[in-house]
Amino acid sequence: MVTQKYDANEILKQMAAEAVKQQAHVRAAVRDLTLNALEAREFGINQIKSVVHKITEGVNKGLSEKANAEKLISDAVAGMDDALLKVVEANKVALSKLSGSSSFDDSTVAKVLRELETLEEQFRDGVKRGMEVANAQIKKQWASVLDKIPRNQTEAGEQVLQTLAAQAKQADNSIKATREAGLRLAHTLTQNYATLVSGILMGLTEGMKAQKKRG
Repeated sequence: MVTQKYDANEILKQMAAEAVKQQAHVRAAVRDLTLNALEAREFGINQIKSVVHKITEGVNKGLSEKANAEKLISDAVAGMDDALLKVVEANKVALSKLSGSSSFDDSTVAKVLRELETLEEQFRDGVKRGMEVANAQIKKQWASVLDKIPRNQTEAGEQVLQTLAAQAKQADNSIKATREAGLRLAHTLTQNYATLVSGILMGLTEGMKAQKKRG
């Protein structure tokens, strides 16, 4: 018996293309696709570029000559940005659990903060990689949408800057007053940070779905 293999990236592209073809609720559909794709992978900042890349390629496939391409692209970018806001939120929750660490400069916390600083760049790079396979006109429309968003002024980018500022202040305070129990907890969490963020992100997404159903 032949077992059919499924390529997760190809499925992601197809679903993004279908969402754009429908031309309705593109922002919400792309947000959900992005979140689901990130939840399905062990969290790492480099996963963002990969997921955004494939969704961008899918959006390209879904565009037609009759469609208002720039509007659909703008909605897709906003949807991916909405999803990354949840990623930042999940990291903020996880970081708050690590705030007891006294070795901030060399800790997982410091590494995570450095990676978070690159989140918007990963987002933009993912879009640019996905644009490469588009025709010249579509590339121009993607570029137009991105150019309207100054650096660090995507919603997710702004949240990252706020998170970095808040965490730096929190780290300063925690270094001065750390307890043994807090250190044990921090050590345990640093060993499983990716799992921790993935779990929090899943919880946030489930909460968002439940709220949507109630609405």
